[in-house]
Amino acid sequence: MVAPPKSRGADGASARGDSWHTRPVLLPITTDVLVGEAERLGVDGHRFTSRQLYYAACRAVERPAVSVTRGLIGLGALLIVLGGAMLWVKTIPLSAILAVIGVAMLLAAPLNARIERGRELRRALDSRTLATSYPDFLARPMAEALRVRPQAFTALASPRPPAGDGTASAAAARGDAAPTTDHVASQPASGPLVVCDRGETAELLTANAARLRDGTQVAALAALMTHDGGELEPALRDRRLVAVHDADPAGCGLPAALRRAGASDVADAGLHPPLSDAGLQVIEGAPARMPAGIEADLTPVEVAWLRSGRRLELATLTPREVVELVLAAHPPASVGLPPSP
Repeated sequence: MVAPPKSRGADGASARGDSWHTRPVLLPITTDVLVGEAERLGVDGHRFTSRQLYYAACRAVERPAVSVTRGLIGLGALLIVLGGAMLWVKTIPLSAILAVIGVAMLLAAPLNARIERGRELRRALDSRTLATSYPDFLARPMAEALRVRPQAFTALASPRPPAGDGTASAAAARGDAAPTTDHVASQPASGPLVVCDRGETAELLTANAARLRDGTQVAALAALMTHDGGELEPALRDRRLVAVHDADPAGCGLPAALRRAGASDVADAGLHPPLSDAGLQVIEGAPARMPAGIEADLTPVEVAWLRSGRRLELATLTPREVVELVLAAHPPASVGLPPSP
């Protein structure tokens, strides 16, 4: 069977396409869905971003494809009973026809059930389908939920999307808007510096800074470079840097970019290409070029995954999981780990 074309959203990202018999049912993203997912993401006082809420809502509205097996069994049994009842009015030919059709449906039901199980298994081994694009999510269900139930979204860490048409710059839509931390190098440092590939990720970790170890600072890469954009600020080059990034070419190239910019101690706490796409909200795009130095941090299989155009965003994780990535990369100071190569 020829694979169907991939659906592509307004942000240029595409969800992996499914054939008609494997496509799940996607319910509407309602305000009630968003409120429920906001409560789940914000458990224990965690802050979350609108992009995390977007991915959580897409998971919440996905349902298995409609099954017709029970319908076949019910209709088959009904036809057999109806055929038996027709014998009382001496309509033997019609009774026999109804009974044969009913028996055929009952015999077909187990075969159809096996086909449906195989369909759901194939879908479970594939990446998830996105219900809508991120810009459309901001412009419609998110804007409506903020208008109707603003008190339910007080844990939003990132700037709230506009309540109008939801249009924004390409950088803002992707989560690359300028971070709020612009003078990290001039601040006293007693802990590591978490460097994010997205301004949105930096905002998330800054909002949850109380859950990080004391002395930890957070910034996006763009806030740390010198004016010519080629090197880190001198005060940062000997400091321990923790790279937090998406599983995409630019993100996985962040540790190498920090080393090229003069960093001597880099710990990688970001996402790497998964061994399997099963059940993940993987985004597909055009084949990508790899940034310089990325082969030193990834296996050939991981590089091939990235080169294919696939990516996996940190925003698919919960706030707790993102914080745990940072904590795992920065053990207590008494351990004294040697600098990264």
